[in-house]
Amino acid sequence: MDPRKNYYEVLGVSESATQDEIRKAFRRMAKKHHPDVNPGDKNAEARFKDVNEANEVLGDRKKREEYDAIRKGAFTGGQFGGGGFGGWDPFGGGSFRGGRSAGGGRGSLNLDDILGQIFRQEDSGEAASPGRGEDIRVEVLVDFMDMIHGGVREVRYRRPKTCRECGGSGKSGRQGCPVCFGHGITEEEELVKVKIPAGAKDGATIRVSSKGEDPAARRKASGLIVQLRMQPHPYFRRDGNDILLDVPIRFSEAVKGAKIRVPTVDGPVMVTVPPGSSSGRKLRLKGKGASAAGKTERGDQFVILNIVAPKSASEELVKLVDKLERYEDPDPRGHWN
Repeated sequence: MDPRKNYYEVLGVSESATQDEIRKAFRRMAKKHHPDVNPGDKNAEARFKDVNEANEVLGDRKKREEYDAIRKGAFTGGQFGGGGFGGWDPFGGGSFRGGRSAGGGRGSLNLDDILGQIFRQEDSGEAASPGRGEDIRVEVLVDFMDMIHGGVREVRYRRPKTCRECGGSGKSGRQGCPVCFGHGITEEEELVKVKIPAGAKDGATIRVSSKGEDPAARRKASGLIVQLRMQPHPYFRRDGNDILLDVPIRFSEAVKGAKIRVPTVDGPVMVTVPPGSSSGRKLRLKGKGASAAGKTERGDQFVILNIVAPKSASEELVKLVDKLERYEDPDPRGHWN
């Protein structure tokens, strides 16, 4: 770690970049300057080393925190006093030499001493406890009926794992690992089975423990977050725990009433259409809806009637309709006035 170098500039990211942005930037830069891609190019080889060095620091959360803290102390005074790193000119390439200590005296400041103190703090337990790997989030499209009744779904996703070639060190001899490009992590396809609870709603999430980022170094295991997206059904709709179904009926069935067969999420049932039903009337089928999460009681299904007129009207039909006019409500829209 060398705080005289701006590792953020080396990777082409901002100082507020996320770990994912740093990871992607490193892979992009490592592929661009890899010696195998630029044989005999000394500048590319040097650049590749810088990229690896930058990633070793910024790609590790703890090292990144130490690096940022040291740089902040150097350029703003911090724990090193108003003189920062003393006589060192960060832009002139000089070495660390006589600087002013916090007490105002002159002395030498060695980077190895600074880092040694930090690492001794880690060994003594003074440093912060190691973090955990990052959770991985995936969206899965689930069949409408599986969301209603529950089921098991296989989920395939790309999971970061410790590189098998370098064991997570990111190094192969003196060079960066050619498999993970020095990052210590590779991505492999993973397959897990996820249990979908009955009554799960669109957007619900399920967490699968220890299936996130593969724990590397001292990191703890993370999880896989599966977000469920409900696939639309050809004719059922869902409103909370209730199921809605638009059912077309004939004019004669609406006038005289009828018994009709309608589908439900549990299979077809017979429903009675009361005489004189109008379009939009709802018939309730109790307990034929979806389950509430973690509960046994279910919502209802509502059958919404929709009167369907003949697509073509023959002369005979028109005459029959003319005769029916005397029995109709003379002003069905009168309540608007």
